[in-house]
Amino acid sequence: MPTYSYSKVTCFEQCPLKFKFQYIDKIKTEIEQTVEAFLGGIVHKTLEKLYTDLKFQRIMNLNEVLEFYNDLWQKNWNDAIIIVKKDYDKENYRKMGEKFLTDYYNHYKPFDQGKVLGLETTEFIDLDDKYKFHVRIDRLNEADDGVYEIHDYKTGGYLPEQAKFDEDRQLALYSLWVLKTFGNVKRIKLIWHYLAFDKELVSERNQDQLMKLRRETIKAINKIESAKDFPSVVTKLCDWCQFRPICPHFKHLYKIETLEPEEYLKDKGVSLVNKYSEVYEKIKDLDEELQKIKSALIDFSKKEKVDVVFGSDVKASISSYESFKFPPKDQREEFNNIIKKLGLWNELAVVDTYELAKKIKNKELHEDFIKLLDKFIKKEKTDMVRLSKNNNNNNNY
Repeated sequence: MPTYSYSKVTCFEQCPLKFKFQYIDKIKTEIEQTVEAFLGGIVHKTLEKLYTDLKFQRIMNLNEVLEFYNDLWQKNWNDAIIIVKKDYDKENYRKMGEKFLTDYYNHYKPFDQGKVLGLETTEFIDLDDKYKFHVRIDRLNEADDGVYEIHDYKTGGYLPEQAKFDEDRQLALYSLWVLKTFGNVKRIKLIWHYLAFDKELVSERNQDQLMKLRRETIKAINKIESAKDFPSVVTKLCDWCQFRPICPHFKHLYKIETLEPEEYLKDKGVSLVNKYSEVYEKIKDLDEELQKIKSALIDFSKKEKVDVVFGSDVKASISSYESFKFPPKDQREEFNNIIKKLGLWNELAVVDTYELAKKIKNKELHEDFIKLLDKFIKKEKTDMVRLSKNNNNNNNY
């Protein structure tokens, strides 16, 4: 039975190609992880140690917590960890972790907010008879009789609005396991600790919401299981992706970004793009100039009342024609009804193949419908080149 996790499903939704690299091809890259992921992992392990000691009736003091954290940091740090924000170094991030833990410790000591039932759980729940879901809870508490709390630690620097938590899939799915595992569940509170802000965000789900979420998650997994294409999706998250060295979107950049200026300019790709851009800009400038001359030529012909203007060895013929504009698609109800009344609908109505192609590409049509249409469709691959500003470019080049 295939096993999925929140991170696995989310990975596919964010970038199918990254999903393929990570979960299908299982590719190992030169980049081990980002400093943000490293920081989050060390903070999680430290808090796990804090609450493990509590289960054994031992309360670590703050100095012990920080000493444990710094020891983990030193033992696990390696040079393959990447720092995207170049204005900061690993020491800045290490100190951030110390601040997170200090604020958390002072906020919750003596840590008597309920009974700890689980830490970094490795449980599973059947979503249906086809898929299992991995339940990894940072900390599971029983606060009062029948009131359970699913705690999650976040070390990110962005604090979302409440609506994001009320729609969150991860902890809500973990609620299904809590409901199945414990017989006296009255309430389940989902609690996120945003350590950078020393804030606690809370949300809850009712039974109907959880059943709907289960169905939506199964639907999302079915989409993954049936996927044949795994396109790359470029977002801000790409800056922290470990697959940049092999991603088609960043592979060339990764190859050239460490080159010296002289070698950089000799790279064939760099040379071709620079030449293409140069010629493209010339064409744009010439097109603008051509439109100005064309406009002046039309004005001249009207002023002189001539249809043909002669040059040295060429001539320009000037003519005009009448064109028609009709209401846009979303405003054609009355227009379409008149066409039908005139008996012209079958003669004039045609399928908007452009919109149909969009629906097929975006997988908006059921697979059975696409199969019926398949014999009418001739698939052709069109290669395109588009220019845009290179925000990753080194100013020295």
